[in-house]
Amino acid sequence: MNVAIFGPSTLAGENLFELLDAHDLKVERLRLYDREDEAGRALMFRGSSVRVKPIESAEIESDLDVAFLCDPDLDSAQLTRIKASGALLIDLFPSRQSDAVLIVPEVNGEKLSSIQRGDVVGCPDAASIAAAMALAPLQADYQVLRLNAVAMQSAASLGHKGVEALAAETARLLNGRDAEASLFATQYAFNLVPQVGALDGTGFSDVERRFAIEVRELLDDDQIEIVVNVLQLPIFYGVAVTLQAETAHPVDLERAASLFGKAPGLSLNRSADPVTPVGSAAGNDLVHVDRLRLEEGGDCAFGICAVTDNLRKGSALNAIQIADSWQKQRCSQ
Repeated sequence: MNVAIFGPSTLAGENLFELLDAHDLKVERLRLYDREDEAGRALMFRGSSVRVKPIESAEIESDLDVAFLCDPDLDSAQLTRIKASGALLIDLFPSRQSDAVLIVPEVNGEKLSSIQRGDVVGCPDAASIAAAMALAPLQADYQVLRLNAVAMQSAASLGHKGVEALAAETARLLNGRDAEASLFATQYAFNLVPQVGALDGTGFSDVERRFAIEVRELLDDDQIEIVVNVLQLPIFYGVAVTLQAETAHPVDLERAASLFGKAPGLSLNRSADPVTPVGSAAGNDLVHVDRLRLEEGGDCAFGICAVTDNLRKGSALNAIQIADSWQKQRCSQ
C-alpha cells in the first residue's frame, strides 16, 4: 500500500509514525505532509529517509491507498485536497467529518468489508474506544439499556499543548511559583478540571456529546441511554472510564469474566491490585478491565472500570489496525 501521514509532528502523528515503523502493515511507499514550519526535515522509516512535504503547497499524489489524518487543525480546504486523492482517509479526529464511519476493529471491524478507497473512517476518541471494547463482549448476552459513565482524560488528549502546559505548571508550582494557568481558566497541575470542551445550552460539553454518539455507533445500538461526565486529570498519558450499566438480562459474573477472557485486545484484572493508566496501560496495546461487579439491588446492573494508553490503542494503534484489517480484507476478496 501507498500510505501518507498528515501531521507527523503532532502528538498523535509522532506516535502513529513510531508504531507504523514497527508494525507489519505492508507499506510500499510512505509520504509525510505537515505544516510549512515542519516541512523539509527527514525522518527514518524502516531504514529509509522520508522527507516531510508542506501540506499547504505540496501536490498530494493520486496513487495513495491510505491517508492517516493526525493533525486536529487541518482546515476544510486542506481536507478537500486530501479527499481528492481518492485514498481511504483514516481520521484520528473524526468529529470534523460528517461522513466518517467509526471503527474499532475488535468491536465492529466487519464494517470494513464495505469500505472503499475514497471513504472516510473515523478513529473514535480514546475514552469511547475503552468503553466500547469493555462493553462489547457483554452486549450480545445482556444488552445494555442505560449507561452512566465517567471518562477521565490525561494531558495527552489535548496534544502537545496539553502535555507542555501540565509540565510547565507542575515545574512552576514545585519551585514555589504561581501556576500561571494558560490551558484552562484555572490551574491544571495538581488539580481536577470537571469541564472539558465547550458547553451547549443544556450544560453538556461537546466532548461528552461525542462520547455518547461514538459509543452508541460502535455498539450499533442508538437506543442506549447514556449519561457521561468527562474530567481532565493532571496526569500526562492514558485514559480511564468507569461504567455503570443497566441491562435487559441478568448478568452472571463468571459468564461475563469468561466473555472478557475471549475478547481480543482485552485484559481482565483478577488480582487485588488496581489497574491504572500509568502502572498498567502505558506503553502497551491492551484495554485493561477492572472492578467487574454487580450493582447493589439487582443482577441487571454491573460496574466496570477500563483503562488504556490513549496514544496507542486509544489513537494511533487503532488507526493502524483499521488500515491493516482493511488491507487484509481487500486481499481476501
